[in-house]
Amino acid sequence: MRIRRTWKVVGTGHDHSSIEQLQLDLAALNRCIEVLEKADADPQDVGVLSAHALTLAERIDEVRWLNPAEALDWLFEKANPQSRRSPGV
Repeated sequence: MRIRRTWKVVGTGHDHSSIEQLQLDLAALNRCIEVLEKADADPQDVGVLSAHALTLAERIDEVRWLNPAEALDWLFEKANPQSRRSPGV
């Protein structure tokens, strides 16, 4: 069974929901890779999916860094989950 690449076009309206959708797509792709690896599938098929997962991860980074201020806020929140900033700050 050959696996075909499918590409999802992301529009110009990049927001948190598009990043979240890309992350969900990446998680689903990683689950597929895991299943194929456990099933001893053709290594070439796993390699194609792995390459697509890396491309998707790069796309997530690109979308996230389109707005550097938001990206830095996101990194800060990940590093310090207890220190939530108030909207007026």
